[in-house]
Amino acid sequence: MAREIIVGTARSAAPGVAKGFLHIADAPDGSPLNAPVVIVQGETDGPVLWLHGCVHGQEFCGTYIIHEVLRSLDPKTLKGTVVALPMLNISASQARQRMSPYEIYHGGDLNRQFPGDPNGSFTQQMAHRIYEPLKRYANVLIDFHTASTPDVRWALFPKVGGEVEALSERVARAFGYRATLPTPTTLLAGSAMMVAARDGIASYIAECGGKLRGFTDDAVTDAAERTRNAMRALGMLDGTVKDHGKLYYFSTFAWVTFQRGGLFQRSVACGDRLEKGQVIGTYYDAYGNIDGQATAPHPGIVLSVNGGPVVSSGDTLVHIGLDPREV
Repeated sequence: MAREIIVGTARSAAPGVAKGFLHIADAPDGSPLNAPVVIVQGETDGPVLWLHGCVHGQEFCGTYIIHEVLRSLDPKTLKGTVVALPMLNISASQARQRMSPYEIYHGGDLNRQFPGDPNGSFTQQMAHRIYEPLKRYANVLIDFHTASTPDVRWALFPKVGGEVEALSERVARAFGYRATLPTPTTLLAGSAMMVAARDGIASYIAECGGKLRGFTDDAVTDAAERTRNAMRALGMLDGTVKDHGKLYYFSTFAWVTFQRGGLFQRSVACGDRLEKGQVIGTYYDAYGNIDGQATAPHPGIVLSVNGGPVVSSGDTLVHIGLDPREV
């Protein structure tokens, strides 16, 4: 039996596709900032899967993945409903930057501000307007992000115990990114993933590709199919759930920054195992001569690494998943 789902101007009360927008904030001239919304409701009852991308405005790979998933859905064969917001932080996306240009004095990282505050800062009000319908309708959230380079592939799910963790882990295994963090509640407390989990919504973050156009078409196609595999695991699509095999669960992560700047060429790739002291990349001077090396301060697994070709002091060198174990 169809249910009514209303997200902004997008209203779905019967099987089919509904489109509209969610008014998430106002620009300084008073004009509305509207995030696009697509609702695909199936002819058969099932979960409500909420997909969103561009929480960080320049992380467009998730937008493309969501579009690819939406193009493949048929309400006649879909069980349940997909609610998709492919370009969430719309003013940041328009500016092609991580955070909204209208957030001046407060913390502007949208993925640290959920569930938001209707009387708070620009980003807190935006988080509130997004989270209200998410909390009202969603059974499962998949949140798409990117990192530095096209080879980024890792994921997180909330380690909160009970049925929420169990269902989140089912999604994680069906998505199948090898490097996966069962995220303790002390990490990313203001993320949509963790806040949703505390509210009883199974959640998952997929990190795929790099910022702006730093991703491949193959990565989009692959992640879209992994999303559909998660939907099969949730009973939303027919077909056999692909078993991706064992994953590498890690305990937490470490951000390592450059101590100096210059020309830089990395020598490791995302997914590689690191030993302490291992060379991550090489510095060159303006004449092309080797001018030093960057090494790993921790053992672990490479989640993302700076692709160069030029870096400055304080840039992120490498993001390492610590204590990886095959599970």
